[in-house]
Amino acid sequence: MARYYFDVINGEGPMRDDEGMDLANADAVRAEVAKIAIAVARDEIEDQQAMAVIVNVRDDSDFRIFSARLSYSTEWHDVA
Repeated sequence: MARYYFDVINGEGPMRDDEGMDLANADAVRAEVAKIAIAVARDEIEDQQAMAVIVNVRDDSDFRIFSARLSYSTEWHDVA
């Protein structure tokens, strides 16, 4: 298993992960990124018309190996 660090950028600014998590493979990393992005969005989405959550994943060498972006926006349409 390798250790991965999940840095989050959202409306509150960048948050660096200093603890990390041991995961078995790339599929596990992608699944964890999805969980993190959805949890952050769920906490913020109620008060936002538009938002983005970015999760950057680093390895033990502090090298960014994966990045994901979750975007949300709303737009009202007049109904005649």
